[in-house]
Amino acid sequence: MITVRKATNDDVDILQKLASELVPSSFKGVLTTAQIDFMLDKLYSQQALSDAIGAGTDYFIATFNGEDLGVVSVIQQGPNLFLMQKIYVNEHYIGKGIGTALFTAVKEYVRSKILPCTIELIINAHNPGLEFYKKKGMQKVRDTGLDMGDFFINEEVYSLELN
Repeated sequence: MITVRKATNDDVDILQKLASELVPSSFKGVLTTAQIDFMLDKLYSQQALSDAIGAGTDYFIATFNGEDLGVVSVIQQGPNLFLMQKIYVNEHYIGKGIGTALFTAVKEYVRSKILPCTIELIINAHNPGLEFYKKKGMQKVRDTGLDMGDFFINEEVYSLELN
């Protein structure tokens, strides 16, 4: 059985553990090891996670049969605009509905805030998870990039309108 809960400051250790396990496998073949390490340090250290929660980022953790196996975050970027970070799921459990449960939790959470609104996602065009988001109705709206300090990553923005 899949359950999804909204994370609190008490879950920072769990969020960091999930990130350290899931981010490298999610970006294998897309980013270099140095880029992944930079991302883990910049976005998923205990301090970065605590700061993000304090600044209004909401994290959701998916549990399958009692084990935490997936995570996603979302932050309000404007009156009717939310940015969803990529959904991370343990690679051995992809296809079991965990990603869908997290995506549904984000949509329900955003709907509870304000309607109509837009959920955006920034993703690398070569990310194997891109097809998942397209199947969920997200459509490409523009190109962008991510400045990761010593390097720049070309990415795309996908969007979903909620009414």
